Amino acid sequence: MQTQALTLRASPLKENDRLITVLTEQHGLMRAFANGARRPKSPLHAATQPFAYGQMQLTTRRDTYTVREAQAEGVFFAGLAADITRLALANYFAALCIEFCPQQEPAPEQLRLLMNALYYLCEGTRPQLLLKAIVELRLLCLAGYAPDVPNPVIRHVCDMPLARSFKLALPEDDLRRLAKFSGDYAAKMAGRWFEELAYYEGL
Repeated sequence: MQTQALTLRASPLKENDRLITVLTEQHGLMRAFANGARRPKSPLHAATQPFAYGQMQLTTRRDTYTVREAQAEGVFFAGLAADITRLALANYFAALCIEFCPQQEPAPEQLRLLMNALYYLCEGTRPQLLLKAIVELRLLCLAGYAPDVPNPVIRHVCDMPLARSFKLALPEDDLRRLAKFSGDYAAKMAGRWFEELAYYEGL
């Protein structure tokens, strides 16, 4: 199968392999083996790094997926790694996607949401707390957990077109309250606290 994919996580296997978790447009969350991908000259090396985006061709055998071909069209990691707080927040976004995105079902809106959030995070042009709240609330809405609250700011983030949500401007106190609500709500719906968020907030 051929699909657009964003690598969320990459774990080393054996000497040169990787086990990757990707968010794909056509098939949602998938885990796949990338044989030899840790070799710097491997054609799979760039596209199977965390926060790389591009085309992947996957094959399956006995419910196991393997990356056959991959071509990176963009890599967010360099922009994220320039600031530890950006990278920590991106890792939290990845954890949220793994928790709330569908498996073996199309996820184009989730992929677009995360791609936009990572772009703004790398650029540093939008407040990190706003990006956090947008990703939390919109992922939850897409997963069927829309918060039933009358707060107009929360409704704006959940219901307005994605591009308009990223343009939201709030006083610092209101932004902190929004981010606190969205983080608590995400933890409640997941039934657990996210270690990635605790690390980000501790920086």
